[in-house]
Amino acid sequence: MRVPVTINQIFGGLASTEYLGEDGSFVAATAIDPDYPAVSSRVKSSGLLVPIGYADFSSTNVNDEAIALITNPKNTLTYAVLSNGKLISYSSALTAASETLIGTVTGSKAHGAAYYNNYIYIFGTGASENDVSRYGPLDNAPSLANGVWTGATLGSQTALVDTTYPSLRSVEMPNHWAFAHGDNALYFLDFKNGQGLVHKIITSKTTDEGDTNNGSAYNSLDLPFGFYPTSLTNVSTNLFITGIYTTDTTVQQGKAAFVVWDPTDTTSFHTGPIALPDTLVTASLTKNGEVYFWGGNSQNGVTLYRYLGGESYEPLAELEEGLPPFAGAVDTHRNRVVWGGFTTNPTSYSCVWAYGSKNAKLPKGIQNIAKTAAAGATPTVSALKYVLQSSYIQPQLVIAWNDASDSGIDKYSATATLAANMRFMVNIGQKFEIKKIRIPLAGAVNSTTTITPLIYLDDFSSNPTDALPVINNTNYPSKRKVLYRGTQLRGYVGENNFVLDLTWTNTNPLAVALPIRIDVEVKNDEA
Repeated sequence: MRVPVTINQIFGGLASTEYLGEDGSFVAATAIDPDYPAVSSRVKSSGLLVPIGYADFSSTNVNDEAIALITNPKNTLTYAVLSNGKLISYSSALTAASETLIGTVTGSKAHGAAYYNNYIYIFGTGASENDVSRYGPLDNAPSLANGVWTGATLGSQTALVDTTYPSLRSVEMPNHWAFAHGDNALYFLDFKNGQGLVHKIITSKTTDEGDTNNGSAYNSLDLPFGFYPTSLTNVSTNLFITGIYTTDTTVQQGKAAFVVWDPTDTTSFHTGPIALPDTLVTASLTKNGEVYFWGGNSQNGVTLYRYLGGESYEPLAELEEGLPPFAGAVDTHRNRVVWGGFTTNPTSYSCVWAYGSKNAKLPKGIQNIAKTAAAGATPTVSALKYVLQSSYIQPQLVIAWNDASDSGIDKYSATATLAANMRFMVNIGQKFEIKKIRIPLAGAVNSTTTITPLIYLDDFSSNPTDALPVINNTNYPSKRKVLYRGTQLRGYVGENNFVLDLTWTNTNPLAVALPIRIDVEVKNDEA
């Protein structure tokens, strides 16, 4: 009996289980974005299997991971703050030629960074990594100044503490993350004597905007004992602060949590700590008035949550592999939330995950929309940001990454060497033979097209002896559809299930169109 198998769409995203998924889901993917048009001359989201390429544009100054990518309203430069204390700028062209090393903070270390009121602030600097540096005024002959927190610039405040936070893939979580709030203050985090703290910077104008201290304060809020604060964002006029009770990467010493604080309350936070079912909570952001935050642990696994108000929250998306993102590695574009991480299935890459689509009418699934140029062991994304005003047609990120041997910063490239992949699990439930595979394409195969189809049989236990011909200009010159049948599928017989695997290499981002149709003949295997 012939059974048709049809893959109609992929907006269902990453399947919740390996064998059974939601409608339109897949079992694994790397650097495939159905939000992109089929070709660059089109306008609408295609919904197709569009491979995405990113390429490293950074130069020799990037010799450590970037912890923050910063834009600002005073100029068109993009600033990268590296964990070794370097401050680097790029023009809007985002090229290696425009890379400029502004300087390195004292202590050659940075544990947090943010733009606020005409200056870029860098936290955890100085010989003991317990001070603040800043660069500005950005609109008038900026310069890099160190020791502005303990020095007179911001009121001779008490020194910070360089508390060791967990390292994820050899990158330490920032211990002094900052957030510019709507009350015109820059709040940043600290941990001292077993207790989390929130400090604030407030500046005003004498000669240049932001050049004069105007009420900066040490210890604006005491957080719970044992609560190591990791990120903060706003809930309307309040602050939403995440934290952990675990600094070890093996033992779960306590559950992660969050608190909500009204900055006008100088005595205590008013909600929390609200415990999470995770060991770590690492990042948070606000989109459309809603707070999103990420939990997980230091071994494997990440969950995206949405705060519902009061003491309530809900999980939106979960990954069994990967780690929760760093505080500077999350962003949004329209109705989509993105975060940096990595994947090992089917290959080890640092990558960007996305929840939802830019179009609110489309289903909300988990997509893997980009991979970086990282080529070493244990790659991860340390920071990311939607920097350019790229159109709704092709939203483009800037992605900072680190691996065991190198660091870099990538941008979208239509000519990058691809390493995209997508896998579909198909359950049959009894003995079967694949008789025909039809793969439509969104354009014509050319000299730079390489798409490799592969069939795995019965729980990845085997591949047929005769591999399917690669989709390239030698085998299928100028074709817009590929059909496998007859002797090409000799030996494509399984007992229970199979996986269709598609891998893009070379430089042509030729999309695979839908539906993909597979004809399966079910055998009578009853005893």
